Amino acid sequence: MKETVALENAQAQMVLPVAMADARAATYDLIQNRSMIVWGEHCSECAAPSCYTACSFYTPRPDGHCRRFTRGIETIDSGMACPLPLTRIAFRRWGKLEGRGPVRSLTKQEAAAEEHAAQPALGLGLAFLARREARQRTADHVAKGQGIDGQFDAFLIEGAALSAKSISFTFTLVPVDKTNPALFQSQFSLNSDWTRISIPIAEIARTIDLAQDYLVQIEPVGEAKGLEVLFGLCDFVTWTQAATLPSALNMPAAKAKVVVWDLDHTIWDGILLEDGPEGVMVKPGIREMIEALDARGILQSVASKNNYDEAMAALSHHGLLGFMLAPQISWGPKSAALARIAQTLNLGLDAFVFIDDQPFERGEVSEAHPSVTVLADTEALTLLERPQFDVPVTPESRGRRALYAVEAARTLAAESAAGDMDQFLRGCDLVLNVARLTTEDAERVHELSQRTNQLNIAATRYSRDDVAAMLASANGAEAWTLRCADRFGDYGLIGFAYGTPQTGHIQDFFMSCRVQRKRVEAAFFAWLASRCEAAGAQGLSISYKKAARNSPALDLFLGLGFNLDSTDDSQGLLRRSLPAGFEGSDIVRVQQSTDEPIPALNTEVV
Repeated sequence: MKETVALENAQAQMVLPVAMADARAATYDLIQNRSMIVWGEHCSECAAPSCYTACSFYTPRPDGHCRRFTRGIETIDSGMACPLPLTRIAFRRWGKLEGRGPVRSLTKQEAAAEEHAAQPALGLGLAFLARREARQRTADHVAKGQGIDGQFDAFLIEGAALSAKSISFTFTLVPVDKTNPALFQSQFSLNSDWTRISIPIAEIARTIDLAQDYLVQIEPVGEAKGLEVLFGLCDFVTWTQAATLPSALNMPAAKAKVVVWDLDHTIWDGILLEDGPEGVMVKPGIREMIEALDARGILQSVASKNNYDEAMAALSHHGLLGFMLAPQISWGPKSAALARIAQTLNLGLDAFVFIDDQPFERGEVSEAHPSVTVLADTEALTLLERPQFDVPVTPESRGRRALYAVEAARTLAAESAAGDMDQFLRGCDLVLNVARLTTEDAERVHELSQRTNQLNIAATRYSRDDVAAMLASANGAEAWTLRCADRFGDYGLIGFAYGTPQTGHIQDFFMSCRVQRKRVEAAFFAWLASRCEAAGAQGLSISYKKAARNSPALDLFLGLGFNLDSTDDSQGLLRRSLPAGFEGSDIVRVQQSTDEPIPALNTEVV
């Protein structure tokens, strides 16, 4: 059937559940000012328009651009008077939302008037046809000395998952200037209930200059195909004065998402300081309750006044440590501990349940965080009977703790780096695995060559036959696949190189943008330099061909110390003599999956 949606201006009718309608109205009451990000439909490896003819996965929209959402960005008419955007997106493979800043601050009334004037071409936040005018107004705003920093309190994302109980996304801000290594990234989930995520502006501004050009991206984690989502407001916001009160901003959630446990006389009988890790005993039924909550996808943590090392040892001894995310064990107020847990998990305190045997601690948390559900230890075994905990057990729910553990670890590593990107990367425990091309990876290499644009130095597009020919090559050339992982998760196969170690000439190199600015390229070329030098090469050379979107690849190689040997800047050889050192190559640990001798460079055999 022919698509009826031409651009990002689809109109559709939807009757919202009462709870969702109320939540949208509450958002309008909570915000005073907002930005108007121009959201568009993008591919994770977009290189428009050159990829329209080169990429075998290109699917045209009626306007000629690539279709990565099934029906575009649909504006939803819910029949309500709430003047906030409501849109529906059905993702296709590699689909993502992308907007651009800097942005200016508007009152919510001004924003509503501009969006109304832009009808019918309404997308997520601002009209497709009004993008140029909106950016010009922001540029004029900045030029007049009206800065961006300090205008907003947070970045607000709200919406609901339509095709699953929960859908996870990455939220990324990255400078348009590819030479700037700054990056802000967080992970969030939208549930089938209306979900509100608030990311403090101070966290973003630690690494991103919001007065300079940047991209803001929302992309599903994993396979995007088939995911359908309802998005509300996705913009920078300034809260009303009333919204600074926890009871207003963090309204009670329909379902519990986090249970925070006290330890002494709550999880276990006994006092840790007196009885020691092996002397305290887990209360009857508590272990089973913790396991049942975990199976339902309800996250758990600890807020305890104890010595950190002893408490962690006790939790480990009793087999409970793995269930607890971002545990807070100190002698400070428990309200502060809950705030740190909420920040680390990037979840609102309205979805928290706190359990403690001491009336004083319960009162202190209730006073500081009125939206938190506070229970006595005697109520711990009744949790599953409460409506807040009435959620199904699914494969997704069983894996939710691991998902949030990844993000918690990433947040802690980023905080410890204090803005130093290399320090942050060292805390990520990045591992690069280099292996010979195999038949099992041939299809992925073909796909990667079709999708990779920015970091494709020779602008190569391989057919399946091309890849098969490299598998059978007997001319001394070698084909390598690059896989990457860090302490947070596995990136999968992210790069490919093809060359001859004896001559040091590399015919092709391309790499996914997912690992850009993470020193992966430095580690690989340090490994490659050692391999080529051992094979007798005097230098490295890389074939370069200019394309519409691969200037970041040229910048990458120039940053690695290569020089372009060419009479023009459209093609040629990038050269570097051997031996060669590469700054930051020690940040990423290199593994080589082969039986051949390995150059002596920060490598190990797997």
